[in-house]
Amino acid sequence: MGLNYFQINKKNIIAAFKKYTDKHSDRADDYNPSHAKPTDNTSSYFILDRIRGLYHWIIEQSKLNLRRKYIHDDKEYKKILGKLENYARNKIKSEKDGTMYLRVNNQITFRGDKKEYRDHLVQSRNKQVSIVKKIVDELNGVLAGKEIEDENKPILNDTSPRMVHKEHTSEEVADIILKEVPEDYLLEIVDENFNNFNNKLYVILDKYKVTAADTKEILNKIQESFTKQEENENGNESEPETDNTESENEEL
Repeated sequence: MGLNYFQINKKNIIAAFKKYTDKHSDRADDYNPSHAKPTDNTSSYFILDRIRGLYHWIIEQSKLNLRRKYIHDDKEYKKILGKLENYARNKIKSEKDGTMYLRVNNQITFRGDKKEYRDHLVQSRNKQVSIVKKIVDELNGVLAGKEIEDENKPILNDTSPRMVHKEHTSEEVADIILKEVPEDYLLEIVDENFNNFNNKLYVILDKYKVTAADTKEILNKIQESFTKQEENENGNESEPETDNTESENEEL
């Protein structure tokens, strides 16, 4: 007896995924460049967001078959599609201590580690396919009314509604950061290690209803402020000093 509710065709998704990755696969050295500085400027959020993107990609690949099943029931089509998209949108969660994670079908938990991402979704085709299969099983569970429960707070992406919020001055933002970010994380960014700071700041900015796009811009500005000084110092080594600089050095 056939199912009376829509299910994503795993065989078709795997075939489409293999075809897609043949054209758009990531190079392994994108996540382990030999010339990279020993810092971690890639936020865990963006790694997790790429995994969440797989959920949305699978849903997108399944829309045509979903439309065919409910060709005469537009309301049901939109209801089911919305349920899937909303579920995927809420996949990145935050624990009470601010640690972000994405759990695939309650079997594999990703925490935004670049090596973990590379091992599962870059370097091994078999592991890639295994992750996709697990995601299809998870989404089919949602369609069957067996959604995996997770009470932790989701961290939404840019498709979430933009909230109207009070504009804060630079001083107010700095005060919020100093109050809510652990001192150890602030000390780490002096050495250009931004990973823990970035993750905590994502949670803070989500609390204040700042979208991921704005958050990325803020993080980039913060990172630039700590790396620009080194670039300027390197530049000064190759440029002749001005008279003003020399007089300032004499005074010091």
